[in-house]
Amino acid sequence: MKVLIVTGGNIDKDFAFSFLKKNKYEEIIAVDGGLAFAAEAGLKITHLVGDFDTIDPEILKNFLHREDICVHQFIPEKDYTDTDIAMKLAMEILEKQTGARTIHILGGTGSRLDHVLANLQMLKKPMEAGIDAVILDKNNQIRMIRDAWILRKEDLFGKYVSLIPATPALKGITLEGFKYPLDRADTAFGESLCVSNELAADEGKIRIEEGMAWMILSRD
Repeated sequence: MKVLIVTGGNIDKDFAFSFLKKNKYEEIIAVDGGLAFAAEAGLKITHLVGDFDTIDPEILKNFLHREDICVHQFIPEKDYTDTDIAMKLAMEILEKQTGARTIHILGGTGSRLDHVLANLQMLKKPMEAGIDAVILDKNNQIRMIRDAWILRKEDLFGKYVSLIPATPALKGITLEGFKYPLDRADTAFGESLCVSNELAADEGKIRIEEGMAWMILSRD
């Protein structure tokens, strides 16, 4: 099952429209300012989340009282960001599902670095629950990983592959099929050992013995 979260960061429309043509979702969560793009894209919104302090009231009024949309409205003085609430809702929706479970987030990056950093660390809980949660923008595909992962060149988002430590230590990193291979190497939070690698084979294998990392697939 796949869930889409459209939140209020920067969304490149050409990229997003192209991406959405290739992906279908059982549930679509529009988050506050992200509703503007979701409406423009004609997405079949199933949930609307936020304190609605950034969305144009003229757009909001067309969705707020629709019977086919579940509205989750909060006061601005809340403990968690709108995107965090949407992520928890997506995980709740997927909790009882079997098989592959995926969350895609559009609008999760932008000029507000506090929100970007918060969104990056939100990837931890779905990863621990066995859900593939991915933040996507025009130039990046970001997920959090541990243990093992396989990348195939035919499915690669961009040229560059980076692993950024999300824990104090990242130990026993083995990279096979990469331009810069590693054999049980160690790095740590604050170091750049695994930044800007590339696939050298049709398939790249990543193994991590201890720790978690953000895996960022990038293109210029």
